Amino acid sequence: MNNTNPLAGDTLVLTGTSVTKAIAEYIQKLGGQAVHLPLIEVVERTAEDHEKFIASMDAEWLIFTSQSAVRFFKQKLIRYGYTAAHWHGKVAVVGEKTAAALSAIGFTIDFMPSIYSADVFIKEFQPAIVEKCVFFRGNLAKSTIPDGLNCDVECYTVYDTVQTARHMPALNELLTERVTIIFASPSAVEVFEAHKASKPYHVAAIGHITKTALENAGEMNIIMPHTYTMRAVIDELVKQKGTN
Repeated sequence: MNNTNPLAGDTLVLTGTSVTKAIAEYIQKLGGQAVHLPLIEVVERTAEDHEKFIASMDAEWLIFTSQSAVRFFKQKLIRYGYTAAHWHGKVAVVGEKTAAALSAIGFTIDFMPSIYSADVFIKEFQPAIVEKCVFFRGNLAKSTIPDGLNCDVECYTVYDTVQTARHMPALNELLTERVTIIFASPSAVEVFEAHKASKPYHVAAIGHITKTALENAGEMNIIMPHTYTMRAVIDELVKQKGTN
């Protein structure tokens, strides 16, 4: 392995809805090529929205588990003319990026689990039974949080996730032994598995739920770091290359 450019000659395909400039530059710094070919899209849900938006102000806890939920909540803040100051409840999040996105719009983070997943969240976060919690989520969010908490959880669906296969021809063209496809959701895994070409490739997962989806699809040698972030996946890939 080239210690200066450990990803030299490698292509990392990022299948999520967006890629930050920092991540793309980090991959390039390590000698690799970053290619963004999203297999899912997210769109704001606005039906029956204003009443739920206003009602969330009375919650003792606001729960966010994704950057997308924060993104569309922010859009609603702007549309309806409110700021973080109108909410007096505490904030629980999953993930550093989710926390950073909320902090950027004026919210203080009161709880974040040690591992960025919903099942660890419900083990470590147990508010009082009488407290009202509002879970800002996407339409494909599992029932882990509302089913696993003792408090009164109101689910507020702020966006919809839509699968898209329009980038699969381009992705299939790229597939070689030097390509690693990074998945951050089971939905993206489903699209890939339904349309993939019979060519070599490697896979990586952000989170054990996504890893399980890959395993159920028959994928092997899945790269997954202990920390569920894109940066950690890249670092784990570099680490494994160093041991091969």
